[in-house]
Amino acid sequence: MLWGLLAVLIPIAVHLFNFRKHKQVYFSNTAVLRNIQQENAKTRKLKYFVTLCLRCLFVIALVLAFAFPYHHKKQMNANSNDNLVGIYLDNSMSMKCQSERTTLLEDARQSARDLVRKLNPSSRFVLMTNSFEVQNEFPMNQEEMLDQLDRMEQEGGPVAMGDVIDRVSMLRKQHEFASATMFVYSDFQQNTFNLSSATADSSLQLVMVPMVSDFTSNLYVDTVWLASPILQVGLPNTLNVKVVNEGEKDVKGLPINFSMNGSMAASATIDVEKGSATDLELQFVVEQSGEQRCVVSLMDNPIIFDDEYCFVLNVKPCLNVIELGTEPTDCELLFADDEQFNYVLMDPSRFDLGQLSKAQLLIVNETADLNATLQQSLLDFASNGASVVVFPNLNELRQNELLYDNVNLHAEELDANPTKVESLAEQHDFFSDMLVNMPEFAELPAVFQHVSMKSDGLATTLLQLQNGDPLLLATPHGKGNIFVVATALNDSWSDLSANPLFVPMMLKMTLMGAQVERLSYTIGVDRFLSINDLSMEGDHSFALCNEDQSLVIRPATEMRNQMTYLYLNDDLPVAGFCELRVNDTLNRTLAWNDSRQESSMKFVPRNEVERTLRALGFDVLAVLDVADFTHNDLVDAFAKQSSLWKWFVLVALFALLGEVAVLRFWK
Repeated sequence: MLWGLLAVLIPIAVHLFNFRKHKQVYFSNTAVLRNIQQENAKTRKLKYFVTLCLRCLFVIALVLAFAFPYHHKKQMNANSNDNLVGIYLDNSMSMKCQSERTTLLEDARQSARDLVRKLNPSSRFVLMTNSFEVQNEFPMNQEEMLDQLDRMEQEGGPVAMGDVIDRVSMLRKQHEFASATMFVYSDFQQNTFNLSSATADSSLQLVMVPMVSDFTSNLYVDTVWLASPILQVGLPNTLNVKVVNEGEKDVKGLPINFSMNGSMAASATIDVEKGSATDLELQFVVEQSGEQRCVVSLMDNPIIFDDEYCFVLNVKPCLNVIELGTEPTDCELLFADDEQFNYVLMDPSRFDLGQLSKAQLLIVNETADLNATLQQSLLDFASNGASVVVFPNLNELRQNELLYDNVNLHAEELDANPTKVESLAEQHDFFSDMLVNMPEFAELPAVFQHVSMKSDGLATTLLQLQNGDPLLLATPHGKGNIFVVATALNDSWSDLSANPLFVPMMLKMTLMGAQVERLSYTIGVDRFLSINDLSMEGDHSFALCNEDQSLVIRPATEMRNQMTYLYLNDDLPVAGFCELRVNDTLNRTLAWNDSRQESSMKFVPRNEVERTLRALGFDVLAVLDVADFTHNDLVDAFAKQSSLWKWFVLVALFALLGEVAVLRFWK
């Protein structure tokens, strides 16, 4: 463009040579005219000289503006031999939105290919994605980098921007490069543009490339949950569905479908206002026991990755009930001959932790003498979801003191005064779906002697005696519940086991211990699983497989506190249903969903991206458009980001206005 400075010869030539033709006019006396001409010659020459300077300045400023000048300090280090080039491709689900041609992710990948080809072939590259694949974090040459760009995964979970920047800084130090240049291809969602963990590195240059989609409206299923955590075959339940509308228009009559094992279980329509969320209730009935693969779905184009929400309902065919004690109580009559329950009487002196860990209901009867280890194990099982029912020991009131202390209860003394239950907490969840109609003069349990319990206020009284003492207390403990009964089932203590309340109470406690396991997991967020139904004996081989067995993940394992923990490192499942296999045998089905953090179509503006990074001390080389790498030289792309050309345009405009003013007003 600087060759355009030769155009300054045009105004010079105009001023040096007078191309205007003179017309001869005969006049009788020219003496007066000659005097006027001599009088204004100096002024006219000055005026012409000022006009010449302004015209030359206009041409020079205009040419320099089109040449895009920029500061030398903005020179890119990418072509230096001791510089590491990091390319970050945001492969989260939001980058699968449609662009003018394909998707944002594919546009970013093609631009990254063009960038790698334009840079020095001797440059060393690392490829960063949301999956943090180890094989991409070793310095690669140009050909290897192009190959890895072709092989990169199409999907990854959301990652904070600060974590990615820190990762590149760490790789620069690890591989001993003097500097690094990082090219960031992302849509810069507000939910993931988190820089709290990032530390400014003076040797790291950042080039931000915002990817912009024309589609910013999105409808999605955010989450689902059950109204009651207790599932039984043939009994109705309610599924709550949360639907979010990220668009700028209200949606009326949106169909929501709920399928179970591929068959329609329920459907409804919903109205969702713009920029808001609405909850929907769907009634359903489970017709069979076992695992039910469920999907809640809606229709929304073109952003479809969050239109389905997968989850698993597990209805246990048989519930395990273990009674700890040397002699059975009336609980044996309730559970032993029912095919829905697997009842076992276990002597506390010969307990089996593996069997205890599989129980939904653990009963500590009045003949049980528990040591501290067994009491702590019961607390651990309650934390994992089981129900534990504790009756007072016939010989020692404070026998179960460790259990009592952990639920903030204290056994004070034995009260031998006969009394009876005066009231029960009908509105509590424990009784709300148990009692259809409570008679006015119902026959409530009679108590002949009981243990006076003192509570610190955390436990809930479900049954209260006439003297104000609690008979049945409940307190949540981890994922499960601990129930404490102030009287024994012995006939000399009460008639509780003969009262009509006893059977539904014990069944409800069992069902609460068999509550639904976790419905689903989130890709990129849930990186460890816990399993409490495996025997601790022998070795186990674990594998997570998708339905067609095309993806097999071998997680790391750890045994702790009668639990098996599975850890997912870099490998992550895909959205849908995944089978957990133990020693090549199906153990359970898990449902995985993409993070709804990606569903919010709110993005950080490009000027805000640069301002935020600079405020934190980062060296932001430029914020470019993805087309800059395709149609222009890379250095030109950086130069065009400079604002110096605007000053030269202003100078050119002032020169032009100055010329007009001189010619018009200088008389």
